Amino acid sequence: MRKAVILARVSTKRQEQEGLSLEEIQLPQMRDYADTNGFEVVREFVFSESADLGIRKKFNEMMEYVKKHSDIEVIIAFRVDRATRNFADAVTMDTLRAEYDKELHFVYDRLVITKQSRGRDIQDWDTKVFLAKQQLNRLKEDAYNTKQAKLKDGELPWFAPFGYKNQEIDRRHKTVVTVPFKANVVRRAYELYATGTFSYKSLRKRIIDDHGLKLTLSGLGTILRNRFYIGEILDRETGNCYPHHYEQIVPYELFMQVQDVIAGHGNKKSKYAGIAHTYRAMLNCKTCGCAITPEPKVKKQKNGNIHHYTYYHCTAKRGKHEGIEWLEENEITQTLSELFDDCKIPEDELPRLVQTLQEAHDGKVNFHREQVNYHNTEIRKFQNRIEKAAEDKYDGSITQEEYDNMRTKWRALQKDHQKKLARLTQADEEYYLTVSYLMDIAARGSELFKAAEPNEKRELIGLLGQNLLLDGKTVQISLNKPFDALASCRNDNNWLRRSGSNRRPNG
Repeated sequence: MRKAVILARVSTKRQEQEGLSLEEIQLPQMRDYADTNGFEVVREFVFSESADLGIRKKFNEMMEYVKKHSDIEVIIAFRVDRATRNFADAVTMDTLRAEYDKELHFVYDRLVITKQSRGRDIQDWDTKVFLAKQQLNRLKEDAYNTKQAKLKDGELPWFAPFGYKNQEIDRRHKTVVTVPFKANVVRRAYELYATGTFSYKSLRKRIIDDHGLKLTLSGLGTILRNRFYIGEILDRETGNCYPHHYEQIVPYELFMQVQDVIAGHGNKKSKYAGIAHTYRAMLNCKTCGCAITPEPKVKKQKNGNIHHYTYYHCTAKRGKHEGIEWLEENEITQTLSELFDDCKIPEDELPRLVQTLQEAHDGKVNFHREQVNYHNTEIRKFQNRIEKAAEDKYDGSITQEEYDNMRTKWRALQKDHQKKLARLTQADEEYYLTVSYLMDIAARGSELFKAAEPNEKRELIGLLGQNLLLDGKTVQISLNKPFDALASCRNDNNWLRRSGSNRRPNG
């Protein structure tokens, strides 16, 4: 009985579903063909990949296998275009026919090519190879046209960037949705980098510390330059940008601030990019929503003394408007210190706060203990499995390869739990720092804020509230919990010197 191999391939899932199924169409018909013609199939090469990828591992594997086994006389494929989709493949297959005396059988095409083939058969072979190549070219053109149509309709024609994921609506429709955790990481990366106080390396470390997420430096750079986050798709092939209809993660103004900082870290293309200022990228104009930008000024007095100032004002990128004020940095510091005063409670009320913190601490201790015990238990469990697998390997119950696979898997799971343990320790330390800040703010927030270094001021503001707005010369803020309750308590009990005109009410 003559020996043969079977070559079965689909390029896409759609081909698998729509008429070229490997298991339902190609393989049954080729196996039946082999039985009918008295061929012994010694091996089947079944794979799914595009023939235009340059390296077709299974295809090349089949070629080498057939060359090495002189007793294999026949290669069975379903159609010409299942075996060859470009001229390079055709040359390779023809080499098997002409130099290795292999027969090429194409079941669907009812075509057999041998070393002795002449005339019409060879012409048919060349024609089908040519058509296969043309089809591939059409698919490329169709893919390009489809991509352009999607872009013009605001649809993403490729994989979603970090912070998003592709989601199927039905068989013919897909969309892109945000991944909340990763989207928050993207926003935080932009907020931090816009301050001008971070390099890629220090920002990467901060993200690892805060979120336990490792990003490469190049990946972080891609994130900080990707216009998809502000509602635009960049087609690198043409250089054109197209607006999309998916959720935006980063505000436009924040994105542009980051680009200024990137330029500043590079060739100083932006006049003030990369200069660290206390309140950079923290304030927006209440009237138009544009960023409040810092601008350094130098004043030289008649006596020769030189004074350096930093003024903040609306960028007015959406057009100039009434009420634009220039505030010196010390004015903003004074205004914000008054916000901290609004959250200060009388000394005789501090024991109540301490009791509340103690109750929260008890819950935190229990949670921390439970989580530590859980992760340690999981680490020990996988360690026991590794040791048991080693014993099974020694007594021959499993092979070295099986043991290596299991050990690799369980070590990876152990490392995951170890990372979470480390993050628990970090979170534990951050918890006590936060409690310390909370106590200090409640007792002497204004004094603490005025004496803080610029980076500490930013941390304190982030702890106090969010959404800072500049309305003329007034700073407004949405207070975080529990500071909203502390400020409200002062109002209700006449603790305030006056109503906090600078405090933006929640809700």
